[in-house]
Amino acid sequence: MPESADTEAPRSLLERVLMMLLFVLVFAALSWLVTATAIVQLARRLALGAPHPKLGRFGAGLGRYFGQVVAFLCFATEREPFPFSDWPDMTEGITPDHLKDL
Repeated sequence: MPESADTEAPRSLLERVLMMLLFVLVFAALSWLVTATAIVQLARRLALGAPHPKLGRFGAGLGRYFGQVVAFLCFATEREPFPFSDWPDMTEGITPDHLKDL
């Protein structure tokens, strides 16, 4: 039996498939949202010389969430992403130098 970092009880295959179908839809919506965020940030950078700090933090959180969704869809984890767990910490893995800009 393969070892897993997750300690949650195993679920039925049908339940997993239904959750995966839900998160495939979330993945598609996230793709558009990340694209829109990037376009707005680029436009703001071109027009005003700097991206919006709060939108940068939002984008960082989206990136972490995107990773959680992909990990769930690819069976790297059994832990369901938000809204079935907490929203990812957007500062995890970001150095203090990067935080000053966000």
